[in-house]
Amino acid sequence: MEVPRPMSARTAIGLGVELEESGPTAEPVTATHRLTYSNRLRVFIGPDDSVINFLRPLRRLDGFDSYSVNLTRLPHPMPASEITATFSAAPGRNSVECIGSADVLAIELRTDDDGVPRRYLLGLPGERVGYPGVDVPNGTELLRVYPDEIFDADHAAEVFATYFHTGDIPAGIQLREVLD
Repeated sequence: MEVPRPMSARTAIGLGVELEESGPTAEPVTATHRLTYSNRLRVFIGPDDSVINFLRPLRRLDGFDSYSVNLTRLPHPMPASEITATFSAAPGRNSVECIGSADVLAIELRTDDDGVPRRYLLGLPGERVGYPGVDVPNGTELLRVYPDEIFDADHAAEVFATYFHTGDIPAGIQLREVLD
C-alpha cells in the first residue's frame, strides 16, 4: 500500500482537500509549475510534487465541461506565498496543454523562442498531408487535427510528466507548428 506523500496546505486547498488540524501544514512551498484545469482551477506545484497525481483529471476530461489541462513552467521557481492573483491568472509563455476528452486528446506545446511565441501540435511520427480531419472538442469550440495527433489520457500523462521533469517533450514526438 502506497503511503500518501505530505502536501502543503496551498496544494491541498487547490485540490479541494479538507484540512484537518493534523493535516497538511502551511510550510513554505517553492512553485515551479502551474496546472490549470479547463481554464478555471489553478494549482501551483513544485519539484517535490508528483505531477502524475495532478494528471488524474485527464481521465475525466469530457471535451465540454472538463476539456483541458495546462501545465505551465514558471519563469523561475518562486515561493508560493509570493504568487499574486494577477500572476496566477497571467498566461504562461512555456506550457503543454491537453485539449479534448480522455480518449481523444490533442496536445499543444507553447514556447517562447528568443521572445517569439510559438505554438505546436504534438503527434506521433507520420506524414501530415491534406487538411486535418479529426475534430477535438475544446469547450464550446472544435480543434481540427490529424489522426496521428490524437492521444489518450495515459499517453498524455507521460508527455506531461516528461515536460514537468525535463522542460521538454519525450523523444519520438513530432511537432507541427500552428500559425495563429
